Amino acid sequence: RRSPAFTAAVVLTLALGIGANTAMFGVVDWLMFRPYPYLRDPSTVHRVYMRWTQRGERRTQSHTEYARFLDIARWTTSFSHHAAFAERMLAVGVGDAARERRVGVVSATFFGFFDAPPALGRYFAPDEDRIARGADVAVLSHGFWRSAYAGRDVRGERLQVGSVSATIVGVAPEGFSGLNDADPPALYIPITTYAAAEADPRNAATYFSAYNWGWVEIMVRRKPDVSVAQASADASRAHVMSWNQQRETEPSLPAAEIAKPAAVVSAMKLGAGPEPGLEARTALWVSGVAVVVLL
Repeated sequence: RRSPAFTAAVVLTLALGIGANTAMFGVVDWLMFRPYPYLRDPSTVHRVYMRWTQRGERRTQSHTEYARFLDIARWTTSFSHHAAFAERMLAVGVGDAARERRVGVVSATFFGFFDAPPALGRYFAPDEDRIARGADVAVLSHGFWRSAYAGRDVRGERLQVGSVSATIVGVAPEGFSGLNDADPPALYIPITTYAAAEADPRNAATYFSAYNWGWVEIMVRRKPDVSVAQASADASRAHVMSWNQQRETEPSLPAAEIAKPAAVVSAMKLGAGPEPGLEARTALWVSGVAVVVLL
């Protein structure tokens, strides 16, 4: 009361400092730490990042070939579950009603990582995600189901997804966003169905055996008695074996001793992974500025 100007300055300073930190913590938490909705035991679920040396530069990326995913699943023992996933923008519907929508192309094992029983019907089964071509089936997101079908029973109906005439077999629960809580897919189809039907013809016939199309990402569930370091070492050994197998059909590929292929078992959120993107780095920088303001 004796120093109203000083009091107002202190309150304003605290308000700016605390408000900026609260806002930025929310952004950083969403980008890097907050688990995806419905993800079961998120501390044991990881994205696998591939690492190798190319022209003297160490490279790390989350995308790899489907054949590499099969190798990682085949030649590792540290994980209880594996899944491959990707997202594509495809025309959904026919005629004037067709709209380009985000489609999750996922392996049948993908949904097992979540505690998310379908709101209607079922998810697709392993035999519907078979090599070389999976079944023409689709699972709708809850939001797309409500907006496009008014929540009625759509099991057994056909839906055009790109070049695939898919049978709707189920609907995901409300709030389920897969691995994209910013812009969730409108629906999901088997990854082998997409690869065989939608890929470039040169890749469609060989996506499961050739190493020339890096388009999928890998998620794994680590066994309880395995540390992250042990899991990364196990996945790195598998990557070396996979690299050597690739060299059998691509002799020009550098030897493993030169390329030093490895794998990093790290965070599901890309922003917290070994190669965070510009968005995550910017958020961390702005968070530092917010801390300075508070101090």
